[in-house]
Amino acid sequence: MINNLVFSMNTALPIFLVMLAGFGLKKGRVIDDSFVKTANVFVFYVALPIKLFYDVSQTNFLEAFDGQLLSFLIVATLVGIAISWLVGMATTKNAAQLGAFIHGCYRGNFIYIGFSLMENITGSLHPKVPIVAAVMVPLYNILGVMILSYTATAPNAVDRIRKTVWSIFRNPMVLSIGAGILASLVSLPIPLFLARTMGYFSALTTPLALIAIGASFVLGNSMKSLRPSLTASMLKLIILPLIAVMAAIHWGFKGDDLILVYVFFGVPTATTSYIMTVALKGDSEMAANIIMITTALSVFTMTLFVFAFKTMGII
Repeated sequence: MINNLVFSMNTALPIFLVMLAGFGLKKGRVIDDSFVKTANVFVFYVALPIKLFYDVSQTNFLEAFDGQLLSFLIVATLVGIAISWLVGMATTKNAAQLGAFIHGCYRGNFIYIGFSLMENITGSLHPKVPIVAAVMVPLYNILGVMILSYTATAPNAVDRIRKTVWSIFRNPMVLSIGAGILASLVSLPIPLFLARTMGYFSALTTPLALIAIGASFVLGNSMKSLRPSLTASMLKLIILPLIAVMAAIHWGFKGDDLILVYVFFGVPTATTSYIMTVALKGDSEMAANIIMITTALSVFTMTLFVFAFKTMGII
């Protein structure tokens, strides 16, 4: 039992500590807002696309593609949105809050924190993860715009949806995964010097992203929407991932696939949800609160879930 708890803490705690280091470095003025902005741009447009391309190109795409798993994740996401919508209607005060509530409940930080957690649990990035990301990240964006446009006060909702759908095809993550799939299908040889170069960039991705997330924390935000934010956080970190994992077990998913289901639904809310909520005139205060609360509490919830998986012999 103690060994399982130690394993769980060793899996989730490093992620939190690196984010905490980013927060401390920002508070100590070692890094500033300019560094955080530059780091986010570098990770999003350079380091992460290189990592995704290399990871996908080195896997057998036809073997890594799992239509059953992807179908389950899509359906589970839609069910989670429906549950969040029902709870949000009983919890929030207005339509703008409702949109931020729903968005915060389903949109997890799968790319940065999820990748890190998966690597810590299994020792390497699951070959199915980039394929899942290639499908689910665009779906996240489309659903986010549709929900926020429906509930918020932003004008020209249809135009925003069209622009967002178009932007998906220019997303560096989508493009890099697509290039990686092509490289995998044609068995493109990658010279050793290029592989090592991409390895250096890949190694930068996780720590730099986590430092930037921690440095982005702003304590002292208004807590007028504290109650619905806490409710959304409980849904995001405990209820929805628990439902997803139980359903996955019922449908026969095991081992790494089951861990992937949890990681996909159990990570804290993505910072992208705040950016999109602001753009679509939603309740930005609630969006920020949900991100802060889920990120702070996720070190405990992720540790407990990993501990349960370890105790049950799943990992």
